[in-house]
Amino acid sequence: MLPGEQSLPEVIVSPDGHVVNNLFLYRCKQSDQALARQVNEDFMSLQIYWFKNRRQQLVCPRCSSLNLIRKGWRNRVLMSSRGRLRLKVLQSRCKVCGRTFRPFNGWAGIPSSRRFLEELVEKAVTLGTQFSFSRSAKTLKLLTSGAISPEGIRRKVADDANRISLPQSTAAQTVLVDATKVKAGRKQRGEPVYLAVTAERGPQKHGRPTCIKNLIHLHVGDAAPVKKRLQAIRPDYLVHDGGENLTDCAKNVQRCRWHLTHQLKHYLWQDQVPHALRPAFQKRVRSILADRMKGPSRYKRFTDNLMALGYEKTASHLHGAANEAFTYVKEQGFTYIDTSPLEREMRELNRRADIGSRWSPKGLENVLKVLFHRRLNNRSKGQT
Repeated sequence: MLPGEQSLPEVIVSPDGHVVNNLFLYRCKQSDQALARQVNEDFMSLQIYWFKNRRQQLVCPRCSSLNLIRKGWRNRVLMSSRGRLRLKVLQSRCKVCGRTFRPFNGWAGIPSSRRFLEELVEKAVTLGTQFSFSRSAKTLKLLTSGAISPEGIRRKVADDANRISLPQSTAAQTVLVDATKVKAGRKQRGEPVYLAVTAERGPQKHGRPTCIKNLIHLHVGDAAPVKKRLQAIRPDYLVHDGGENLTDCAKNVQRCRWHLTHQLKHYLWQDQVPHALRPAFQKRVRSILADRMKGPSRYKRFTDNLMALGYEKTASHLHGAANEAFTYVKEQGFTYIDTSPLEREMRELNRRADIGSRWSPKGLENVLKVLFHRRLNNRSKGQT
């Protein structure tokens, strides 16, 4: 280095043209070390201030005595996204029973079980909802100076899922319910995931309408939990895909028009209708469902004609949905009359669930619950 210049490690000056990059990494490391020292100094000052000015609030956990004295410091190491933080925690001793303890662990949020700062855990859980746990751990280590194992991330996601509290009221809101099969559990075809959200029209942004959605239920398994949940909150308006009988789960139930028409293909196939003719039947049903005035009468005539032609499966499918096909005509409170706002979330669900291996039902439920709670209910923490 030139005379008078600040001394820097010689390794920074490399012949490969990476001097600026090496200098940046060197200063980052120095900055992290300085940050760790400053955090420790500030933390010590806070503890000393609290002990001097709030001592009357400190009691011995063994005998509840207020006669306490300082008894040195105890080292604690916590992992953060900026590397290891070596903190000194104030110890106190009771002059009555002789118990030595650390009175500020609970106040500071560093119980004996905590090894990571919450900001590092938050980053790990965010990654865990987007990638596999193994990939999340590698990405966290690559992009930060902290590291959590894949098993550690799995546990943190499970802890977050257990703490989630979903909304209990859906007054005057439209609830959308849909389900899809995922590769989970022991069954060859997997297990269904049931997703229920409220959907309201939001403000215009950049000339486009928006939709405000909130998660109210998600589980992996049979339909019993979603029915129990809907019966408990009893929404005013419910739109579902027709996969389950949800008649008793809401005051007004509407069958999704897209699903009703789309599912027609399967029943037409069962009735041995030629493939080339099936779109014509679907188009006819689509036009009938869009007819607010004469739709119900046309729907009945079309169902009767299908039965007369011998298409019993298709006719039975339409007949079973007749009571829920035109609920939106009688009740004007539906924000949406199909599940289209929910389909975006179903695509996200399938993206996260499809990792090339088989999930445990509870493990997948934990990940999806945290993911959609953050996407929909807690937009300040990781909405995509």
